[in-house]
Amino acid sequence: MSKRVIAIIPARIDSSRFPAKMIADETGKPLIQYAWENAIAAETISDVYIATDSEEISQKCNEFGANIIMTGAHPNGTSRIAEAVLNFDCDVVVNMQGDEPELDPAVIDAVVEILGNSVMSTAVCELQDDEIDNENVVKAIVDNGRALDFTRQTTQGALRHIGLYVYQPDFLQTYVAMQPTQNEIIRHLEQMRAIDNGFSIAVAKVNPQPSGIDTKSQYDEFVKRNSV
Repeated sequence: MSKRVIAIIPARIDSSRFPAKMIADETGKPLIQYAWENAIAAETISDVYIATDSEEISQKCNEFGANIIMTGAHPNGTSRIAEAVLNFDCDVVVNMQGDEPELDPAVIDAVVEILGNSVMSTAVCELQDDEIDNENVVKAIVDNGRALDFTRQTTQGALRHIGLYVYQPDFLQTYVAMQPTQNEIIRHLEQMRAIDNGFSIAVAKVNPQPSGIDTKSQYDEFVKRNSV
């Protein structure tokens, strides 16, 4: 029997570096719609939902036919997804980032397939030269297909972390029951809560992927490539 794999895109309206970026629509459709389309295109995904506490995001996503789950306010995407899936019957949960519009759907499939018996999995690729010293680019230290650490600092042998997570459903509730760790707070990296509490994260190494959209200038470059 095939597994039921649910993809959820957590979305908030108040991004600090680029407010309302999820619904920026200078290409002719909102940014989050690209992530939704990528999730639908992945072969392993059974259903796709957008989880948000924003009526504005909900309205925009309804316009392109997305399934919406309204949640309370949350400190990070993982805790929002944990609420969203409380009443779901599924085997695997995928945390899609709404600001990575050019992610290859094959990367989603690779991270789902590598999960195995791990509680959590993610993806990495080779760093580009202009990313090595960029603190906005998260780096991963990986050994034998497992993540040892995540950092924003320049680190020898590091790979670029791709903001995509896959979980065993039960682990999401374990995650939200744990207190945020110092590394999570200082580095602003929610995955450190799992690392710091001794949980193993499986890692799929994939082909280089375009960067996500963190700033208005990055979005402007994306618009140039994708305007209709």
